[in-house]
Amino acid sequence: MDTVRGTETVASPLQESALRKKGLCDYVINVASGCLHGCTFCYVPSTPVIRTRQAELALKGVDNPQMDWGKYLFVREGIAEQLEEKLSRKKTWKTTESGQGVVMLCSGTDPYQNHQTAKITREVVKVLLKYEKRIRILTRSPLWVNDIDILRSRNVTVGMSLPMLDDELSRKIEPAAPLPSDRYKAMLQGYEAGIKLYAAIAPTPPTMHLQDFQNLLHKIIVFEPEVIFWEPINARGTNGKRMIEAGLDFVRSVTNRHSWAENFIQQWNNLEQAATIIGCKDLLHIWVDPELRGFVNDEALDYWLFRKTVEDWDNYTREPKKLETSIVQAIAQHSKAIRNQKKSPKGTVKLVAS
Repeated sequence: MDTVRGTETVASPLQESALRKKGLCDYVINVASGCLHGCTFCYVPSTPVIRTRQAELALKGVDNPQMDWGKYLFVREGIAEQLEEKLSRKKTWKTTESGQGVVMLCSGTDPYQNHQTAKITREVVKVLLKYEKRIRILTRSPLWVNDIDILRSRNVTVGMSLPMLDDELSRKIEPAAPLPSDRYKAMLQGYEAGIKLYAAIAPTPPTMHLQDFQNLLHKIIVFEPEVIFWEPINARGTNGKRMIEAGLDFVRSVTNRHSWAENFIQQWNNLEQAATIIGCKDLLHIWVDPELRGFVNDEALDYWLFRKTVEDWDNYTREPKKLETSIVQAIAQHSKAIRNQKKSPKGTVKLVAS
């Protein structure tokens, strides 16, 4: 299918979100439907937001909304104006302990995937800031650095997905997304500009082991994230089929519930061990899945579901801070060695249910 682009309108620009179970937000705004990054692992096309619109999307030229993910984008050009009207009349605001009243941009697309969505996102952020709403940006695109002038706010935190720093592997898993090395440079730029930051080590491929997590965390803590989210790849739906079609044979090892859970637990242990070594375990926020129940102790699972993050929305405002040249050079040299590191043997699982 050729790439299909267009525009669309929605009845309401602001939606309450279930993502409070991950400590992300209470509300979401999606500036578009579809996404041109074409990440093979993406769960969005398997959700009702896409599955229930197959007939509608077919009329727009999208043959298979799930398998053709990455080949269509319908932007919502008037959404900032809709949001202004809605907020001007809204009398109540939902604020749960785990969601903290935060509005997330976005849950079903990338707000900065191209200049068109970036322009819309900028206008949406301006409206939200006008009404003093907390904003969480999550993106794979460095285009957000063009909006540093408005993102430098105690009410804004910017996060990028950094599941790995292997550009070659990333190009296979996230074929049209900006390279992880470019995302990392954007985070360093945001750090120097005084932007409040977080990282999403998600979703990690099953090929990652202890040393890989150590290498990644070693680089991430340089830009002093307020929180580090994590989850592994879940390839049990049509995303698994897309990954296999893309030649990612390692996905076959996590396509059923048991193997997926086993990998989840192993990587969870490796991540926590790596974070302990690096000294950033207190920043970790695990995105657990209820499907782990029976594989993971209930206590470990319930601890993370609907848990508040360690971010300080009320008091913390990051100040601009210049990175030392020696640190940047050391990081660049360290990057070249990452892919050549020997894989660490798997450790003992400590989270399994008895």
